[in-house]
Amino acid sequence: MQVTGPMVSDEQFFQVCLDLEREDLKEVRVEAEKKDYKKARHAFAKHVRESLKPERFFTIPFEWPENIFFYPDETEEEIADRVCTGELISCGTPCRFQGKVDWFSNPTYNKYAEWTWQLSRHNEWKILAHMYRKTGKEKYAKTCADLFESWVRQAVRPEDTEGFQTLCWRTIECGIRMGANWPYVLHSFYTSEAFTDDILIDWYKSVYEHAVRLKDHHMSGNWLIMEMNGLAHISILYEEFKQAKEWRNFAFAMLGEELKKQIYPDGFQYELSTGYHDVVINNFQRLIRTAQAYEVSVPEEFYQVLEKAAQINVKLMMPSGQVPDINDGNWKQAADLLEPKMELFPDNTVFQWVVSKGKQGEKPSFTSCVLPYSGFAVMRTGWKKEDTWGLLDCAPFGRGHQHEDKLSFLMYAGGKLLLTEGGNYAYDTSKMREYVLSSASHNTILVDGMGQNRRKNYVWKDEDIKKKADMQYSLTDDIDYAKAEYTEGYGDDVDRSVEHCREVYFMKRIEETKPFFIVVDRIKADKEHTYELLWHLNEDWAQLQKKMTVTKNLTVFTAEDIPEWELIIGQEDPQWQGFVATASIQGCYRPVPTLSQKIKGKEVRIVTVFYPGSGWGCPMEEVMASNDPKDGTIVIRMKDKRELYLDEKQLRGTVE
Repeated sequence: MQVTGPMVSDEQFFQVCLDLEREDLKEVRVEAEKKDYKKARHAFAKHVRESLKPERFFTIPFEWPENIFFYPDETEEEIADRVCTGELISCGTPCRFQGKVDWFSNPTYNKYAEWTWQLSRHNEWKILAHMYRKTGKEKYAKTCADLFESWVRQAVRPEDTEGFQTLCWRTIECGIRMGANWPYVLHSFYTSEAFTDDILIDWYKSVYEHAVRLKDHHMSGNWLIMEMNGLAHISILYEEFKQAKEWRNFAFAMLGEELKKQIYPDGFQYELSTGYHDVVINNFQRLIRTAQAYEVSVPEEFYQVLEKAAQINVKLMMPSGQVPDINDGNWKQAADLLEPKMELFPDNTVFQWVVSKGKQGEKPSFTSCVLPYSGFAVMRTGWKKEDTWGLLDCAPFGRGHQHEDKLSFLMYAGGKLLLTEGGNYAYDTSKMREYVLSSASHNTILVDGMGQNRRKNYVWKDEDIKKKADMQYSLTDDIDYAKAEYTEGYGDDVDRSVEHCREVYFMKRIEETKPFFIVVDRIKADKEHTYELLWHLNEDWAQLQKKMTVTKNLTVFTAEDIPEWELIIGQEDPQWQGFVATASIQGCYRPVPTLSQKIKGKEVRIVTVFYPGSGWGCPMEEVMASNDPKDGTIVIRMKDKRELYLDEKQLRGTVE
């Protein structure tokens, strides 16, 4: 006989799960004491319809669900109507079901596991609920009730199964369902005829099962924040459960402890991903919104740490207003990320300035800045769209969602991102996913064709959150400087004999030039290797000239003693190179020109100059710098016959 959910029996629900001592459950208690569970079910469903407080709940702003569950440009009504026909979308891939939805199915060509997992986040249910509130059309309630019934029957709660296991009960989905989607659905549909007594009883039974799984099988990292947000929501919205206060105390304590464990002193979440950094902030904000609506107090430390964390979006922000896609990150607009945070921090004048696009508040008091614990050096001339910006990644590996990208460098100037990287791609097993995770998709080096491999021996320790990153820097009005080293090994065997040191000089006030960057790479080893230096150009085309590469918006100079560049665009064989992801959906990527420069040796110095603007308008003619790693001079010959003699020691200034 096939087992169907929910697993909680009527007897367990009424005798164990519910707090029947509550005055508002008196009618339920009378029937439960007689073990007349048919009448008890009716009494409890009646209680639900009388006790829910939609006037409180809907003070919480509607939040668009996560995951790509819709077609491009599809309206809310079109999404809801499509779902009513049985066509669902997960991770950008559609599937039309005939009859009941198979919640274990996977229509993707390569059985992309995220499709099935994320289908059980139930984003479509929330859109059905939103359209029901707008239109009152019962077909949306009926569809959602049918979807719930099919899911709760098929998706039987596992017992003693790790949080990352199962197709429908991974704890990340449990947290998202409870903390983001299901509360909105219940408060929208609970008075509809489609949400019968049986539906409401099964709903509450399933919520109880969610609470048990979230408390007993939670994970770590950003998952834990989503899990505890879900458990905290259950404790606030479903107070009829006997363990509600226990769950709330547990969830709040865990969240407070995780703020200490997960947020560096400079504010960045320890996975060092611009995407998951905001996932963590957003989950705290969801909880705070709900707690405020139901007059539940929240620890003051939540606000203090979250404000510092939200400031990361300002510190990293490019002149375009976007944040960089660090690790499994994204290029979202900082204004869009910070606008919801204004509810929490209405007096933060810098957030006001970012969100209003400079019309209100005050712009940041700094330009360049350093995140000394999470390990990023951000160099900028200002906050206008035409300003110049660069970022050097000096960061530790991070707690999760990491890329092998230490010492990677990004550049923006003249209203455009000029140096880019592979980005964030679908979490599948494709060559493109392997590529974006690897050093090959970032602006750093390969050694004998092999990339960095911190992942193999990586172990996170809680005390690491208090350690400063291994970096040096100096920020002045004339020159910004940052330096870091990579010594943690290359290739499958994690060869640690190669050491890579990168120094970036941001020359902001050289006469008759635009602000430009000098990147100095010093590499040393105990034997000869082939070092390959990579630069991913965010351009439509690039033209190689002698010791110079020209694009529409960037001129790249290499020093005289270094071999010339090779230009790679969209290469799949012998290895992937010259691509960037355009979305975290399967198949969404495009080719970009990538400069590859190979040099053999034991110890070398490579000097590269990045000048914003086309080569024809660039005042520089060539760069001269020895490949001797002990040499510290750089000569830039200008088209007007001037020569700039630069001494690295003088350029560094007073290093911190």
